[in-house]
Amino acid sequence: MKMNPWTLSVLLLLAGPLGADPDWHVEYPDSFCVVEGSTATIPCSFTHPKVHRRTGVVLPVNRVVWCRNHEYCLDPKANVFNVYDSKNVRADSRFQYPGDLVRNCTLKIIKTVKQDAETYRFRFRTNGEGYTGPIGVRVNVTDGEVVKVRSSVTDNVVKEGGQVTLTCTSACSFHQLDVHWYRNGHALPETGPALHLSNLTNDDAGNYTCSLDSSGQNTSAPWSLLVVEDEGEPLI
Repeated sequence: MKMNPWTLSVLLLLAGPLGADPDWHVEYPDSFCVVEGSTATIPCSFTHPKVHRRTGVVLPVNRVVWCRNHEYCLDPKANVFNVYDSKNVRADSRFQYPGDLVRNCTLKIIKTVKQDAETYRFRFRTNGEGYTGPIGVRVNVTDGEVVKVRSSVTDNVVKEGGQVTLTCTSACSFHQLDVHWYRNGHALPETGPALHLSNLTNDDAGNYTCSLDSSGQNTSAPWSLLVVEDEGEPLI
């Protein structure tokens, strides 16, 4: 089937440089699991030629865009598809860009809702060309998941000076989710899916819970830690 040259030119402009040029690339996971109401960070990186091959002109990135349900992140009704555009940043948006214009194209979604379950793509532009990651990342939003605290020890009793690692678990992988930890209802400074406790004292004893955001929603049931002396007597 023959294609109109003008149509071919438009498709190349939208998709990016001709062919599978490894110098133009966007890397993100094929799918990503998010718990409704949580804050998730979708990992993303991109590469491109630093200078134009023919002219030698430097090609700095001057615009980055994240869109959903659009093949190229380019459309006359771009405001419908773009969740983030560096040329039009919305202060009230739940979609934030902690990335940069060099390599990091990470996208953060604040307080996810069911309607966020879409396919997202990243596009960047230089002085002369643009490129969109073709595959995209499918974001799945789950609800009603039970958040649990799991421990590296078989019971809740640990000797003074010992250590324990608590892990916040759910159906979703937490390696890119914001996880907050609490002891006896008080927020701890540590964040992340795992909480490492070492050189334990009686001050570390108590009920530990984890939550997927700072609001305290999606909070686990408490896990109780008891610290005892080497002789096996509870510390007082």
